Amino acid sequence: MSIKAKALFLFSMILAVQACTQQDIYEIAQDNRKQACDKEPLAVQEQCRQQYEQSFEEYQREREALLENGEK
Repeated sequence: MSIKAKALFLFSMILAVQACTQQDIYEIAQDNRKQACDKEPLAVQEQCRQQYEQSFEEYQREREALLENGEK
């Protein structure tokens, strides 16, 4: 891959990431983690998926509380 092609690819990826909101990124990551649970034995797949059921709003509230406590 040429330097020009690499630079274009990197620029495209930066634009794509900027177009995503924090919520989009969070939900994509959660979906990917849930899909990874499908590779686990059947007996633990549901338990695995449940780890990733937290909504973005819940995540945001917990994150803000931790940040506030860390600043004190």
